Amino acid sequence: MKRFAFLLLALTLSPTTASAQIVWDAPAMMRPGAPSGLSVLLLEPYPGNEFGALAIWRQAPAPTGFGLRVGVAEDATDDVAVMFGLDVSGPLADLGGSGDPRLIWWSGAGVGIGDEIVASFPAGIVLGWTIESEGVVFAPSIGGHIAMDVMSGPGDDLDLEGSVDFGMDLGFNSGLAVRFGAAVGGREALAIGVRLPTN
Repeated sequence: MKRFAFLLLALTLSPTTASAQIVWDAPAMMRPGAPSGLSVLLLEPYPGNEFGALAIWRQAPAPTGFGLRVGVAEDATDDVAVMFGLDVSGPLADLGGSGDPRLIWWSGAGVGIGDEIVASFPAGIVLGWTIESEGVVFAPSIGGHIAMDVMSGPGDDLDLEGSVDFGMDLGFNSGLAVRFGAAVGGREALAIGVRLPTN
């Protein structure tokens, strides 16, 4: 765990030669209990400056099952690009205490496609809490992940980047949840939207 934290810090602070193509894993939108079903979000991708759209579907609440995501946004060269990804996760520890803090790992694989292609393979950990009050579930999280990018295009390259991940979900009795995620450091990105109620 200490080695992972040191590597994450080093990669987050060190400059890298990144692809202009958007990546699928930032922001991570991953936490203990990340909801099943369909989430629809506005996305400011990495890299890029304009908002796009992101859809995430989970088979079951994390860390059970898997998640799929697809997004579309402008990349760093203002061209429209798409991304696809699949994540898996598992439990690491139930820490006990207020808010039932839990630590999970997650990983996956995905691709961003535009003028260039970048395949990304992240691995991360995330700590999350679940606080319920008067029918509202408040679920903040903090974590970090490292991603290996395999880039195809001008100047084919292999890079490692790291980011610190923040998230917050607000869930309601109706099944609707407001979702927020941000990544800072090597893969700065932002997403906000809703998890749609299921029948």
